[in-house]
Amino acid sequence: MSYNSDEVAIRVSHVRKAYKIFRSPGQRFLYHMLHTKAGRDFVALDDVSFEVKKGESFGIIGRNGSGKSTMLQILAGIIKATSGEVEIHGRIAALLELGSGFNPESTGYENIYMNAAILGVSKDEIDKKVDDIVAFADIGDFVNQPVKTYSSGMFVRLAFAVAINVDADILLIDEALAVGDVFFRQKCYAKLNQLKAEGKTIILVSHGMNEVEQFCDRALLLADSKTVMCGDSRDAVQRYYMINQREDSAETAADGEQQEITITDKKQFDSWTKQENSAFNCTIDYGNEVNNGKVKFLNVGIFDKDGRETRVFHQGEEGFFLYEIELLQDITTPIAGIVFYDQRNTIVFGKDNLQTEIAVPSSVKKGSIVRFLFKIKLDIAVGEYTFDAGFNMMNYTDYKNRSYRNQEEVNETRQMLCCLPKVGSFAIHERVVGEPMKIMFHGCCDLTNNIEMLIEK
Repeated sequence: MSYNSDEVAIRVSHVRKAYKIFRSPGQRFLYHMLHTKAGRDFVALDDVSFEVKKGESFGIIGRNGSGKSTMLQILAGIIKATSGEVEIHGRIAALLELGSGFNPESTGYENIYMNAAILGVSKDEIDKKVDDIVAFADIGDFVNQPVKTYSSGMFVRLAFAVAINVDADILLIDEALAVGDVFFRQKCYAKLNQLKAEGKTIILVSHGMNEVEQFCDRALLLADSKTVMCGDSRDAVQRYYMINQREDSAETAADGEQQEITITDKKQFDSWTKQENSAFNCTIDYGNEVNNGKVKFLNVGIFDKDGRETRVFHQGEEGFFLYEIELLQDITTPIAGIVFYDQRNTIVFGKDNLQTEIAVPSSVKKGSIVRFLFKIKLDIAVGEYTFDAGFNMMNYTDYKNRSYRNQEEVNETRQMLCCLPKVGSFAIHERVVGEPMKIMFHGCCDLTNNIEMLIEK
């Protein structure tokens, strides 16, 4: 995508960054002193091009070593590209490494003025903002103490407070929001949304895919120093999960653990039956799917408890979301997922069969048709929703051991096969039966809960 020059905040054209790698200090000495051909090139970025529009929130994602931080350092002017061109239109404030630019022997107050000076802000300007910076950082009397006494959370609070208060046009953030408690992160995102509304350009490098998906308009996906794609942030996140995944051939479980998948009735799931004359009501846009070629979604539909197709539910009713998937290759343990988005494009619900106890096979053969039925109680706010349909696979041993791993470790062990973004939509109406107060709840969903009270005199 190309923008007019007056719309562009950042333009990167065919950027390459290479470093010399040496086997020993002696080899490094010979290279620098005698200009020998010792050493080899390590390419951190290879022919990367993209544009960021003014006022856009833009993510840079990729696995470790893909070149994300190198790209941000080039944008910040800390290092120079080996070749290619970088255009920056506006003042940049960068929050890169934790506490970068801070003098550990100086106090927080002193570092505020030093950091502001590095960013090109005059003393008069920072005098007007110093109270706001101290208030945002919220580190109490530590602002008068040497920075070397700070915890990592205090470092990032102060650094972030300075970066967002210097009236920069472009804000670069590298993983900084991963530090700090939930209250500080909420405050940071509220401030970032405010800056975005004011027309500031924000570049975010993060391993938190939910952050990128929810906050960024577009994203650049890097892998092995090269551009995989640059486009919609959700599309970039889906593709992120498909790169560098471990390829597990269909395995056979240990004796007694092999489970065969058998479909004897195409309509039947326990007590639920899809009506014969009820069609699948979601249109699959194969041009918009993210797919590695191992599977194909045949049908996706939304149905009521009686098996009839519908797109309208009342609060608290059960929705039945049915997938039919053809396997084009042998796969290991199948995992299907679903994600709901509200009218503001916010994720309100997401789940897959990793969080359930359903029986799964250790492998499924090419040519099989796999059906997944999600039965979901729709205790969510009145409004319209869209949903994504996803299909993954996982080594059967990893599936069995999922309870002993955190979410990031589990994500690393599964391979995404196909995702259908915004494959269908449905509407939720107010509950029309039961106690009137049942429909009154605050937020996007009505969570199962219980309230008790005890009064003692």
